[in-house]
Amino acid sequence: MSEPTHTEEPRMLTPEERALRYEELRRRTARSRIFARCRNAAIEVRWIRKDDPTDISFHKWLGFKLASEPNPKAPEDRRRFETAIPPNEDGTYTCGDVILYEIPKDDYDFYLNQNRATANSMIENGQRAFRSEAEKLEVTTFTRDKSGQKIG
Repeated sequence: MSEPTHTEEPRMLTPEERALRYEELRRRTARSRIFARCRNAAIEVRWIRKDDPTDISFHKWLGFKLASEPNPKAPEDRRRFETAIPPNEDGTYTCGDVILYEIPKDDYDFYLNQNRATANSMIENGQRAFRSEAEKLEVTTFTRDKSGQKIG
């Protein structure tokens, strides 16, 4: 298919056409440049700093691998990944200083849940240690519910 030899001159839009065009532009500008998702729900994606070998090796150790588009010239709706930016010629996705990596969703969910459990246990252990020290010093302690009322 060859490119047209002439360019179409812009024309004034009707109010209905303008409303549709503005809605399309609003949708397009509302999406982040680093928006990315795999069309396969079993795969999770994440942007990783491409110039940080320590970060890359850590993510590879976790099980991430470079996200690659098998056919970078495919139309947007037939690509593996839905992104705001097009793939590079080699099929990878880069945006500024980050590059897209992928991991199975089950593995990713495990890491998220593990991080959440670790954070919660650190809070609980800190509270427990505080109360223990307060008891040794014979200082009265209490907890509050979400409304701010004392619970004991």
